[in-house]
Amino acid sequence: MPQYPKCSWKKITIGSKALTRHQSIQWLAMHKKLTTVDRLRKGGISVATDCVLYEKSIEETMEHLYFECDYFGHLWATLLKWLGETHTIGSWNAETEWLEKRSSSRVRAQLVRFLYAAVVYHVWVERNQRRFQDKKITSQQRIKFIILELHTRGQKEMKWQKELDKLNYYPS
Repeated sequence: MPQYPKCSWKKITIGSKALTRHQSIQWLAMHKKLTTVDRLRKGGISVATDCVLYEKSIEETMEHLYFECDYFGHLWATLLKWLGETHTIGSWNAETEWLEKRSSSRVRAQLVRFLYAAVVYHVWVERNQRRFQDKKITSQQRIKFIILELHTRGQKEMKWQKELDKLNYYPS
């Protein structure tokens, strides 16, 4: 049998309680297969290169979209603070490593993994709405959507109830 390299981020996605649509986008992001501007240009497609979330002349890449862009940073930092997590956001690889260490069956780790998948998904949705539909939703409104999704999903997870009762408010 051939030996294949182990997938370091498997723990983050396998067994995740995230919504299916969140898992799909997260899987594509982990494989760096989201069709960001830099990937479109490599394929010969001419598109505006500016990041639509950052609204400055910075080329949209995976690393920028998810770890350099203020929109992502605000969502992720606010939700981590809301959960009571003390963590400094790093690069894509650093964040993946941190999440792997937090990946256990504990309720808190499940909530962190859910929120991470949700943030990855919502940043991608916001990027697409701004790029293709000229629609904008503030990061505060996105945070509310994510929290509602978490509480809705939490209705099916009995183990989450005690933790979610403590988080029954929107972060400011």
